[in-house]
Amino acid sequence: MNYALMVRTTDLENNNFEQGVNYISETAYKFLSKSKVYGGEIIMNKIGSAGKIYLMPCLKRPVSLGMNAFMLRLNENMNTLFAYFYLTTKFGVWQISKRVKGAVTKTIRKDAVRAIPIIVPPINLQNQFAEKIGLIEQQKKLAKQELQESEDLFNCLLQKAFKGELFSHP
Repeated sequence: MNYALMVRTTDLENNNFEQGVNYISETAYKFLSKSKVYGGEIIMNKIGSAGKIYLMPCLKRPVSLGMNAFMLRLNENMNTLFAYFYLTTKFGVWQISKRVKGAVTKTIRKDAVRAIPIIVPPINLQNQFAEKIGLIEQQKKLAKQELQESEDLFNCLLQKAFKGELFSHP
């Protein structure tokens, strides 16, 4: 029964793929072959936060896309990381938001997404961009880890100071 994770946009939003997640059977996973995701795909919310873009992480296990989202399939002239960052710029968000419909429940349709104008520089420039972004993302991740370690150390020292354990007494 718990063969494949059925990823929802709430899972992507919270970057949580372990707790409170939904699973589908192997039969359902095979049946839903068009919705298989492997990591690196651009996912868009169809309803609610319609038009919200996510980059699917590689989870190294069978994953199927949930019902209220769709995957943007790009041709070989587009680098996925370049397209993702393009669509998350102010211009990209504006282009998407212009195509979202509905007063109460916001929705976006595939044909509206297909109508979004996207610049397509030569693939080698897109790849260079993606490579540089990858390095920046690695640096950001390392900086977050180092910040967390610094905060943990500070809190540990603070507790010791309040307990009077920071300085040794003769």
